[in-house]
Order: sequence, then C-alpha cells, then structure tokens
Amino acid sequence: MKYHKIYDTTSSLILGIFLAVFGILILIFKDGLYIKTVNIIVSCVLVGGIVQFVHYFFRKEKSTDAFIKSLVSLLFALIMSLVPSIPLAMVPLAFALYMLTYAGIRFACFIVFKNNDSGESIKALLTGILYLVIAVPLLFAPIKNMTISLMIIGGYFVLLGIYTILEQLMTLIPKDKKKKLKRRIRVTIPVLLESIIPYTLLREINNMLNEEDKKQILTPVNKEGITPDMEVFVHVSNRGFNRFGHVDIYYNGKIIAYGNYDDASYRMFSMIGDGVIFETPHKNKYIDFCIDHSKKTLFGFGLKLTDNQKKNIEKYIDKLYSNLVPWNPPYKEDYLENSDINKDDYGDYASCLYKKTKADFYKFKSGKYKTFFVLGTNCCFLADSIIGKSGIDLLKMNGLITPGTYYEFLNREFNKKNSIVISKTVYNEETRDKKKFKSKKSRD
Repeated sequence: MKYHKIYDTTSSLILGIFLAVFGILILIFKDGLYIKTVNIIVSCVLVGGIVQFVHYFFRKEKSTDAFIKSLVSLLFALIMSLVPSIPLAMVPLAFALYMLTYAGIRFACFIVFKNNDSGESIKALLTGILYLVIAVPLLFAPIKNMTISLMIIGGYFVLLGIYTILEQLMTLIPKDKKKKLKRRIRVTIPVLLESIIPYTLLREINNMLNEEDKKQILTPVNKEGITPDMEVFVHVSNRGFNRFGHVDIYYNGKIIAYGNYDDASYRMFSMIGDGVIFETPHKNKYIDFCIDHSKKTLFGFGLKLTDNQKKNIEKYIDKLYSNLVPWNPPYKEDYLENSDINKDDYGDYASCLYKKTKADFYKFKSGKYKTFFVLGTNCCFLADSIIGKSGIDLLKMNGLITPGTYYEFLNREFNKKNSIVISKTVYNEETRDKKKFKSKKSRD
C-alpha cells in the first residue's frame, strides 16, 4: 500500500544519518555556520521582495491590496538586510520561547501534582527550573547567548538522528527477542508539531482528490489476520480543541477513557478539572457517539499481546480501579431521583455519553490522576501508563505526551515488520456508512 511506505526503513535511515550529520555540523561550526545560513536566507528574501515589488508594476490589473503586499514584502526584506541582528536573534528567541513554554507547563504540572500529593511533583519542579534557566538568558540576550542555543539544538538533532537510525535497526531484531526489551526514552520532533499530526492527516483525508488513494487509507489493514488483544484509539476532529485529539483504549471487551468529563469542575478555560475515568462495553455505540456528537475521526491501532503482557496490564488496571469512587453525570444523578425528567435538557458531554452508551464513570480518590491537566495528566498520560505495561516504548524526554505523539509512534510501529502493532482501522462517517450499507445489502 502506497500510503504505508512513508516510513520505509531505507528513507528513515537516510533521514537519521542526515539529521545526525546536520547536528554534528552545528556543534562544530556553531555561530559561523548559523550566520552564513542566515545571510543566505536574508539575501534570498531580499531578492524575492525586490522581484515581487517590481513585478507589481508590470501587472495589467493593479490593486491597492497587491501594492501594499509587495511594498510590505520589500520593506520586510530591507529591514532584515539593514538590521542583521533581527534575523540572527530569531532562532535563539524562538528556542527561548519554546523552552519558556515547557517551563510553564512543568510548573503547572508541579502545582497539580502537589495538590494531588503525587510523588512526581519534585521531578516536574526540577525540569521546570531547568527549562527556565535555559530560556531566560536566551530571551534577554539572544545573540550574546546564541552559542548556547545552537549547542542544544545541535545536540538535539544528533540525538534525533541517532534515535531514528537505531529505531530502524530495531526492525531487524526478531520479534521474540524484542519483547524482552524494556521501555526506552524516545527522541522525537517537537511536541507542538507532533500534536497536530492527527489533524493534518484528517485534513489530508478530507481533501483527498484521488478516490483510489482515499480508499486505500480508509480500508482496514490487519498484517497478521488475527484479532488484536487491545485497540488504541486516537481521536481527532475539525472542531476546537478536538483538533489536538484524544486517546483511549479498548481492552477485555471495554472502552476505558480518562478526561475532564465533569463540567462543574472546569478551571483555567477547561484545561484543568477533576480526573474522570469512564468505561463501557458498547464499543460500536461509543464509536457512533464520537462520530455523531463530536464529528470525530478515530484511528484505531490493534496490538497483539503476550500472556505476560496481559497480566501486567490487568494488574495495573486493577490497581487503578482500587483508587476509584463512582461518579454520576448530571443526567444520571437526576434520573435516579426522578425518572420523569426530560433527557434533552442535559447537553453536557458526560450526560450525552451516558444516554448513548450507559457508561460507568469514576473519579480518583487520590494520586496523580485525581486532577486532569491537558498538558500534563491528560488522556495520553493515563493511556500510556496502561499500554506501557506491555513494554511498548513511549517514554518522552520532555515528559509531555499528546495524541499526536501516540499517533506518530503507533503509525511507525504499524509500518514495521517486527511490531506488536498489527492492525490499523479508520473509523469515520464514511467508513461507518459503507459498513452499514454492506450489512444491509447482505441481508437483502
């Protein structure tokens, strides 16, 4: 299948070598290489600005908007050329803001973990301080401290290149040997880019002009022709925060998901709230709900597990559930007191989900999952803690896992020969309707 050749071993090895060499060059030449690169880029921008401005006067149809655009383009190019400190400061400043963002996230995680009496609060605080120490000098003196940012960026590219190479070499290891390997730290592209991967793919599917390619992407694929022991769903839609996705799992006949499903507990623009787990045995009804209620597309990845992996997962799930207390969404709570209530009056997500799937909801009594934080203890954080008991290696260097991270990783594993990820299925309105039509046709 054409689409599944994206991550082919040869191209990935070449990419890994290129990234590692590029990183080494940055570490060796530092400022010299960076300044020459910036000068070349600025020269290209200046030439482009002049061409665009001159081109305006040769147009048959002239407009004020076109003149303003070409003038702005030329002025921008001239400023970049006349004030070289501006383009030189861009990369260090961007890197500083990136580090500052991570520092803020880790400090927020520290507060959440501290309130939950989690043992990970000190780790979050220390990593936040580390990011802050790196960011502040670059923010206030970007050019003076340029070497620091370039060394970190160079080191990052070297690690990313080495990891990419090793990841492909891992495909040569027999499957039975690979299962004995423990989880390892992963080096990936920046999480802010990774987070939009599912949404980018969704747009690609929706905008697909070639029906044959679209059919290939939407057709379920099972490499081994056996029923997976676990399915991991990565959700994404075109609406609001749903663009960044959600992750949940289907295991032992139950959907298990974690999120901030109690609207009454929302804080900080609904980024923080009470951590809630729900479970339902109605997989098809749940998928239909996701498609109808949130207009989502779900990417399902099937995992084949050993008996030992299943034991580890079930042991961890039992441990999680021992720390839960039942919680009822508003509709169920009121219905238990008065069965004559109008169910259409309840439009919150948890109530709608309960009406469709009769899901059971729980809150945590204590621990790190007691409070949901979209940039820390999120849906991926809990899903990874469960899936991780199978030995699947998704530990991030920065400790932040997004649905995009999960999609990128599972998709890579699916495209490998020796992997426990054996199937991939796309669930959306189009595939659902085709399935229903096929079922109806067979009955007729």
